[in-house]
Amino acid sequence: MSDAVDLGREADWGGMLRAQPTRNTAARAVENGSTGVTLYVKRRRPPWLVPPISWAVPYSAEREIGLDALGRQVWQWCDGKLTVEEIVDRFKDEHRLTFHEARAAVTGYLQKLIQRGVLAIVIRDRS
Repeated sequence: MSDAVDLGREADWGGMLRAQPTRNTAARAVENGSTGVTLYVKRRRPPWLVPPISWAVPYSAEREIGLDALGRQVWQWCDGKLTVEEIVDRFKDEHRLTFHEARAAVTGYLQKLIQRGVLAIVIRDRS
């Protein structure tokens, strides 16, 4: 059985809230002033992308992910030290939301960033 925490499952909110999101060290962040941040993540070249297909199909070595001001704020809090619960609490306080509203927004957003390869989740033992 895997120790991974599924951010979409209702059954293990406690485990998910104790997890610590951390940035992918291979991701590069470029600030867009106070409006947001653009993240760049290296991607592997697909094996099927060989000449002459590669001449017609544009390929970029990096995936570009744009974050707005709210996304930038969450991204900055994902330092590997704060837990998901602490990030949710900060988001709740900053935007005057209930804990459950903030939890839904933040965990959904974190899940998207994980799927895009810019975040990873670190799960520490309680002991």
